[in-house]
Amino acid sequence: MLGIDDYLYRWRQLNNFEQVPLVTIPDTVEPRTIRYVNRQGQLVHAGYIYNAFMEFIRRHNGSLKFTQPAPADRAFDYVFALIVRKQVDFVCYPMELNWNLSSTSPLHLLKEYIMMPHPRPIASYLYFARPFTWTMWLAVIGTVVYGMVMLYASYGADRSDFGLHFLSSWCHLLFLPRTEIIICNWQQFVIHFVLIVTGFVLTNLYLALLSSMLTSGLFEPKFNTLKDLIHSPYPLLVDDYYIKYLQSSVSIPDEVKIRMRFASPINLNTARIGLNASFMYSLFEDRMEGILYQQHLLKVPRFVVVPESYLDGFMAFPVAPSLPYLSMLNAYLRRIFECGILSKLKSDAWSDTIDSGIYKRMRDDGEELKPYDLEFYFFGFLLWALGLTLATLCFLVELLRLRKT
Repeated sequence: MLGIDDYLYRWRQLNNFEQVPLVTIPDTVEPRTIRYVNRQGQLVHAGYIYNAFMEFIRRHNGSLKFTQPAPADRAFDYVFALIVRKQVDFVCYPMELNWNLSSTSPLHLLKEYIMMPHPRPIASYLYFARPFTWTMWLAVIGTVVYGMVMLYASYGADRSDFGLHFLSSWCHLLFLPRTEIIICNWQQFVIHFVLIVTGFVLTNLYLALLSSMLTSGLFEPKFNTLKDLIHSPYPLLVDDYYIKYLQSSVSIPDEVKIRMRFASPINLNTARIGLNASFMYSLFEDRMEGILYQQHLLKVPRFVVVPESYLDGFMAFPVAPSLPYLSMLNAYLRRIFECGILSKLKSDAWSDTIDSGIYKRMRDDGEELKPYDLEFYFFGFLLWALGLTLATLCFLVELLRLRKT
C-alpha cells in the first residue's frame, strides 16, 4: 500500500505545475486567438484555441506568460525561431504540412478553401423564360403535336386544314378563347379533354415555378469546383507567405493563378474581414467559418465557399522540442475534441469576435428584391412584339396571295 500511495502522490505532483508559467505568443488570429480592449478598458484575451489551452493550464495549476508580439511582416519566421530556441512552450496556431516542428498529436485534417462573392442576381426579364426547362419544352411540344395529329386524324375523310388543328392545340394549352368547338365523335371529345387537362397542369406548373422563383430570387450559376473558377471574374487576393503554395498547387487552374493579386497581411485581413466583394480569398476552414458567421442573418449571403479544397493542414499545435507535459496535453486535446467541447469553444469564439468589434453582425439594408419593375416585362413585351410582327407578315402574305388569285 505504501508503494501505491507513493505512486499516486508522485502522479498528483506531476499534474500540479505549481504556478510555473507556460509561455506563448500574444496574437490576434480570429477566431483562434483574440486580443481586444473591452468597454471597461481592460485587455481581454479570447479565442477557441486560447480558451482550450487556458483550461488545460487551470486544470494543472499553471500560469500563462506572453512574449513580445510577432511583427506583422515576418510573423512566421519569428515564431519558428522562438519555438526552436524553446523560448515559447506552445503556439495557438494549427500546424501546416511543410512545417518541420514539434507538435501535439493531430486531431483531424484542417482543409483550406477559397471563398468568393455570391453569384449575382440575373436580370429580372429572364424570369419569364427560366421555368421553361427542357422537360417543360418537351411536354409542351409533345402536347401540341399530339393534339394536332390526333385531331387531324379524327376527322377521317372530312379532314380540314392542318394549321387549324395546330392553333386549336395551342388554344387548349394556353387557355385562350376560341370559336365554338364542334365535336363529331367520341374520339374528338377524348382528345379535347386530354388537351384541356394537360394545358391546365402545364399552365399551373409554370405559374408555380415562376412564383417560387420570384419569391426566392434567381442568381447566376455557382462554382462548385476549382476548375470552375476559370469563369470567375474576381482576382484572388493573397499575401506573400501563401502565394507560393497557391502558385505550386496543381488543383488551381492557371487562369486563376494569373489573376492573383498580392496584398500586405494587414490590407488582406481588412478586406477579408470586411467581406470586400471585389476579390476571392483563401482560408483554413475554421477561420473561414468565423468570418462567414458575420453574414448568418442575411437573406442572401455575400460570400459562398467553393466546396473543393486545395490545401490541407493538421489540427495540431506547434510546441517546444522535448516538452515535458506533451503526453498530458495530447490526452487533454483528444478528450475535448472527441466530446465536442472544442467545437463548442469555436462557436463561442464567433460571438467573442463580434463582441470585440473585430467582426460585425451584418444585416440586410431593408431593400427587398423588386422583380415587378419595368425590366421584368421586357421579355413579355418582346414576345408580344414578335407575335404582332409574325401576324402582320402572315397577313401580308395572305393579302398578296389573295390578290394574285
